[in-house]
Amino acid sequence: MEHQGNAFTFVAIAWIFLIGGILLWDGAVTVEFTQARLTSLTPTAVATGQNESVTPEIAAPAENQTAFRAPYVQYFVTQGLHGFSYGQMAVDISGGKGAEIISPINGEVTAFYIDQSGNTTLIIENQVYQVTLLHGLYEVNIGDQLTIGQRIGMESNQGYTLDMQGNPCWGRDCGYHTHLNILDKRTGQNVDPFTLLQP
Repeated sequence: MEHQGNAFTFVAIAWIFLIGGILLWDGAVTVEFTQARLTSLTPTAVATGQNESVTPEIAAPAENQTAFRAPYVQYFVTQGLHGFSYGQMAVDISGGKGAEIISPINGEVTAFYIDQSGNTTLIIENQVYQVTLLHGLYEVNIGDQLTIGQRIGMESNQGYTLDMQGNPCWGRDCGYHTHLNILDKRTGQNVDPFTLLQP
């Protein structure tokens, strides 16, 4: 068990160095040291007023990767924790037919597809969370960079949804909701959405 913990720690540290290296390589923090700039900072240059202002370019602080909010301004729960049989710990919530769905995290759209059950499936992720949303009419594309609270679509009943009696809603006016699953990439485990959802 201890070896597993050590391996996890090593992998986590390696990822941190990898991501940090990529950010530096991409120029997230750029400081240019040239002879001309070093000369311009000499006391003689400052005294004669020939000093050019040299301000290193520093990237803006990263967006909050742990911030999370509900994908609706107002919602109610239509089904508690479920999905364990297919590797999720999801909940179903609804803001009402056609309600605006918003991005629950600052992140990137990494997948957008229709699964084998006909469910529209949208995955948004950042360095901390991978959020899976199903059934909506989504208006974003793979690669889009999203800000928490940004509109991503409207609530619908796309795919396999059920009415109150448990009957499929294929082509019917029922079953509107969002299926929400959250994976914490730091632990590799699904998170109980109720621990992150705001009232």
